[in-house]
Order: sequence, then structure tokens, then C-alpha cells
Amino acid sequence: MKLSENRPLACGVLALVIAGSLFIGGGNALSSKAKAVDALFYASSESISAELKELSDNATVMNSIAANAKGVNETYVTAVTDSIGALRDASGVFASAEASHALTTAVENLYSNVSNLTLSDKDAEDFKYRYRNYQSAQLRISHDGYNDEAAAFNAEKSGFPAGLISAVRGIHDATLFN
Repeated sequence: MKLSENRPLACGVLALVIAGSLFIGGGNALSSKAKAVDALFYASSESISAELKELSDNATVMNSIAANAKGVNETYVTAVTDSIGALRDASGVFASAEASHALTTAVENLYSNVSNLTLSDKDAEDFKYRYRNYQSAQLRISHDGYNDEAAAFNAEKSGFPAGLISAVRGIHDATLFN
């Protein structure tokens, strides 16, 4: 029997070509979708990452106003300073979420403390303005489409054959920002 007429060999080669194209093409498609989900989080504007920068910027101004206020609890100022640094140094979605929660707790404590103090009219107005901006950024984060896209990607990735392809290619689930 000639090699060109060997049906079992031809079927085996065809199966390898189909499996290879599935793992290469399907893996590339899943990898591209994973990168697109990450890009949603890290986009320079209208993203959770951009809103986190807005949170830290507003907290920085609030903290500097509070640091100059007479009678402020320095523990709250230090907590905000530390939390701002942690948020700016955070690498990844999970670490960013943890750092933003810590910053929010610190900002809320600072706001409660400073609201009981006497500030100049300008400082009081700027402090409240920055606090409202902080809250607005949190609201925009809560309505951002990143988590929906990440959950949709994770659902798609968990099916067959995407789950198998992901395992072989090392494509991980998208991390939700909670």
C-alpha cells in the first residue's frame, strides 16, 4: 500500500491538523479576548483604572486640607496617606480593588473627623467638593462595564472546548473588581 493511499494515516493527520488549528486559532482568540478585557480596566479614560486615579487625586487634596486643620486626628491623615500610596502602587485588578477599599475606609474616617472641625470657608468648600468628586468616582466605578465583560469572558472560557484550550494555553480567568 502506498503512503498516499493510507486512510488511517490520513485520518490521523487530519485529526492532528484540526486539533492543532483549534488550539492555535481558538487559543489566540481567547488570548485576544483576555487582553481586551484587561484593556477595559486599564484604559486611560473612562475606565476603572482612570477612576482609581481620580479617587487618589481627590483623597490627596482632602488629606492636605485635613493635615493643615487644627484638631485633626493625625491617625486618619496617616491612614489616607498610606492608602493613597498603596493604591498607586497596586498592581493588578485584585490588588487595586483591595487598595481602593482601604482608601475608601480611610477617607470616610477622615471625612467624619474633619466634618467636626472648623475650617476656613474656602477649605471647607474645597474639602466637601473633593469628597463629592470622590463619591462620584466610586459611583462611576460601580457602573463600569468591566465586571460584566470579565464575567462574560469567564463564562465563555469555562465552556468546552474553551476550558480545555485555556488550560493548555495558560489563559486565566479575568479578575472581577469587587
